[in-house]
Amino acid sequence: MNYVIIGNGPAGVHAIESIRQRDPNGTITLISKEDTAPYSRIMLPELVSGEIEDAYLYYRGTDFYERYAVNCKLGKTVAEIVCNEKKLVLKDGETICYDKLLIASGSSPVILPFAQNPPKGVFSLWNKADAQEIREYLAHKEFNGNPSHIVIVGGGLVGLQAARALAGPGKDITLIVNSRRSRPRLMPSQLDETASKMLAEAAEKAGVRVLCDAKVEALHAADGKVTGVKSDHGLFPAQLVLVATGVRPNLDFAVGKGLDIGGALKVNEEMRCNIPDIFAAGDVAEAFGLLEETNVMRPLWLCAVQQGKIAGTNMAGGSMRYEGSLAMNSIDLFGLPIVSVGKLGGAEIEELCIHPPVNGIYKKLFLQQGKLVGFILVGDIQQAGILASKLGQVMGENYSGEYKNLDPAFYYA
Repeated sequence: MNYVIIGNGPAGVHAIESIRQRDPNGTITLISKEDTAPYSRIMLPELVSGEIEDAYLYYRGTDFYERYAVNCKLGKTVAEIVCNEKKLVLKDGETICYDKLLIASGSSPVILPFAQNPPKGVFSLWNKADAQEIREYLAHKEFNGNPSHIVIVGGGLVGLQAARALAGPGKDITLIVNSRRSRPRLMPSQLDETASKMLAEAAEKAGVRVLCDAKVEALHAADGKVTGVKSDHGLFPAQLVLVATGVRPNLDFAVGKGLDIGGALKVNEEMRCNIPDIFAAGDVAEAFGLLEETNVMRPLWLCAVQQGKIAGTNMAGGSMRYEGSLAMNSIDLFGLPIVSVGKLGGAEIEELCIHPPVNGIYKKLFLQQGKLVGFILVGDIQQAGILASKLGQVMGENYSGEYKNLDPAFYYA
């Protein structure tokens, strides 16, 4: 059997492991734009700041491909899929045939107009190559690894992780939420306004200026290097600019090939696409969402791991089904632990605050037709596991939106 996998992220890695468990002799070919062993993307800010070294990134070791007998095409990109001939054409012209294909090509940063063709000193922070470029830039003698003025554009997890890693004495760090939302805030998809405000306050205490109502207009430069970021709130000096304004799935090579693509590739419970012998997993897949009860994009590490395992198993002749995903986020930024899970708003969603934002603690439940469908915990996250186990359960008939009427057995059991 000839297995071909596009992408060396968590979905591709776990698919390789699952294939090898069932088929130790089949040929596995991996095609990846990145020329590296599998690594943890979430640790890149710490790599930039020098808190960790390269070796800590590789969660499967640097010899993973050799141990699993993978034929690697690293530093290569796919130009197109020819589905009716079961082959891929790479951008260098090489053709690769497959019996089973997994598309796990991940995602790439969205580059807004102001950051296109930027001067030196403007970066994304999405892959290991980005992190290495930033480290080399910071190592220049004029910075000595320690630039004074840094602007981060983006209020999502990547921007916040970078702000946390780079903050410190003598640093002037500005984080701008360049959002098109009517009421922009930090991590708008994962937090409500109260939790977002608490996170912003924690960031401010750590020395990060947070602007949730500013809009970036242009970059200023001198001698080919960035010197500032112009916004509708004024000009902020910048020796380094990080742009983290969202991502999109890497699917250009798959468009117009007969694959069912919505926001990403639509898959069934076996991670199969609509064309036989093609599977998808990770950031490029639209798979079943438990609470949404329809297919959704869920660009989370855990989802990629689970989907990759199931895709690999089924590619090798097994029979596993994907039960579905939940929106789950657990972070600890600027000393503030936060967990958010499930549906956090929308039509017919009732909000039940069970601990107002006092003394650094905030807790809210989200209900739909009396059932728990989501929650946010800030500061005190001890009950996260209990609440997660109760998602989809009816709370009872005697709650009225007040904490005093909440059945203690539901919350503390």
